[in-house]
Amino acid sequence: MSFLRRLSITWQFNLLSAFALLLMVSGTAVSLHQSYNAEMAEKKFQIRSMDEAAASIAEYYVGLAKAGSMTTPEAQKAALAAIGAIRYGNNTNYLFVYNTEGVALQHPFKKLIGKNLMNVPDAKGKLFNPEMFRQAIEGHVYFAHYVWPRTAGATPEPKMSSLLLVPEWHWVVGTGVYIDDVDSMMLAHLLTLSAIFLPLLGLYLIAVFAARRQISGLLTGLSQAMKRISAGDLNAPIPATDRHDELGIMATSLTSFKADAIEKRKLEADAETIRRQAEETHRLAEAEAARRAEEQSAVIVGLGGGLSRLAAGDLSQSLDTKFAAEYESLRADFNAALKQLRATMAAVGESVGNVRAGTAEMMEAADDLSRRTEHQAAALEETVAALDGVTRTVKETAEDAERVLRVVGQAHDKASQSGTVMRNAVEAMTEIEASSGQIGNIIGVIDEIAFQTNLLALNAGVEAARAGEAGRGFAVVATEVRALAQRSAEAAKEIKTLISTSGAQVETGVRLVGETGTALAEIVTQVAELNQMVKKISSSATQQSMGLAEVNAAMGQMDQVTQQNAAMVEESTAACHALAENAGQLDQLIAQFNITAAPGKTAQPAKGKPEGQAHAKILTGNFRPLPGAVTG
Repeated sequence: MSFLRRLSITWQFNLLSAFALLLMVSGTAVSLHQSYNAEMAEKKFQIRSMDEAAASIAEYYVGLAKAGSMTTPEAQKAALAAIGAIRYGNNTNYLFVYNTEGVALQHPFKKLIGKNLMNVPDAKGKLFNPEMFRQAIEGHVYFAHYVWPRTAGATPEPKMSSLLLVPEWHWVVGTGVYIDDVDSMMLAHLLTLSAIFLPLLGLYLIAVFAARRQISGLLTGLSQAMKRISAGDLNAPIPATDRHDELGIMATSLTSFKADAIEKRKLEADAETIRRQAEETHRLAEAEAARRAEEQSAVIVGLGGGLSRLAAGDLSQSLDTKFAAEYESLRADFNAALKQLRATMAAVGESVGNVRAGTAEMMEAADDLSRRTEHQAAALEETVAALDGVTRTVKETAEDAERVLRVVGQAHDKASQSGTVMRNAVEAMTEIEASSGQIGNIIGVIDEIAFQTNLLALNAGVEAARAGEAGRGFAVVATEVRALAQRSAEAAKEIKTLISTSGAQVETGVRLVGETGTALAEIVTQVAELNQMVKKISSSATQQSMGLAEVNAAMGQMDQVTQQNAAMVEESTAACHALAENAGQLDQLIAQFNITAAPGKTAQPAKGKPEGQAHAKILTGNFRPLPGAVTG
């Protein structure tokens, strides 16, 4: 932008024309490039479509061979024939088939069939087949550019080809199209664009030249008018004021500037007149300011004397010398302030006396309260200690009651178990008594059997005696059997006697065990009652322990509060003493002021200083012109 500001309008118009020409050339180039890309895309689409058609034919015959309709050689031969018969593009473009090693299987140039064309270059020596084969085998879309004759012996022309893999037979099928017609189409397109844009460019340049000439002339006239006006020539004519474009606006603005310059001259003349009047007014104001300065000096001297005596503590003075009328209110305010200050200091002195007397009473009361608080704190501390001992005792009692409760519970459980054991013993004794009766019955049966055996043995002996010598052995046996029967009868009698005795004893044992069970039942009942009473005692002791713990905590808090109160009382006592000291100091300070009114006493300037300079350092630091004063 800084470069453009240094150029003239003419050169700026020239740059605009050059930019338009550049824009047209760029647009033409972009259009040609887009057209070229579109044509090449159409060629590539045509090639790829034919490759896919050839691959479809090969895949069709691959399917027939797999289905068994044809042998593989027959299918391959038929596929090559079908692909080789295809022509398109005015019969100038064709399809070809190679194996993946580069050997031509189908080609319109029959002399090339069976030859390996992998490393055959084009007419310019370019090896284009290796890369085209590699891309096809890897499954990529690739277009090779080279030169090749349309027919055998013809001049080679630019051509673009692509291959597509048939993996089942290791073939690559492909085709190519000549692209020399693309350049012809681009040239025709360029001529068409030139026929459109060149006339438009000529008209544009003519219009720019005419506008440049007109605008340059008007700007030159406006520039000359500006120079004359800036030099002071306000009669210079201004061109283009009748135009309604930007130049007309500039001319109108310059006309306004010219009118403003004329008005400025008038204002400068008026300003000179006003300046002379202001100088006269200033001279009069300085004289008035000098007079007011003298009056202010008198006021400063009077106030300085009064402030000097006030600084010395004299509150009995007053300003009796009158000031100028506009400062008289200041003197009245000063006297009123002194009067109010005298009354205030007198009241403060009286209040200080009252404070001192009240402070003495507060000190005595605070000391007494401090002593009582200390006694109360000591008594409360002893109470807390005693209550702590009671709490520990009650807590130990509660713990003992809990232990007794556990022992009573264990005794209750043992008594219950003993009752169960006694009941089991009574049942066992009863069963033993029944068994003894049954044994007695059995012994009776045995005794009767022994009696019958004895009779049989006796009869056997009698019969043996009758038999004589033949029955002697039988008689001996009968005698032994009889002896055994008698011993069995005697033993049965002894057992029966023992069982009778044991039955009586068992009956006595059953009775005693029953009485023992009754006693144990009563013991269990009493132990249960004792357990309930111990539970109540333990619960009461626990509640008392908890209550005493809460009371103990409350007493501890009271002791802490009492200690804090004692500390606060000590602080209050110290504050009372400090207040008494401050009251004494305040009394001494008030004594420095003279508050007794002396009639006719007038404030005088401070000694040792010229009149009008007393307290000048104090007043001039905050001095501001009083109302009505005129300064230079």
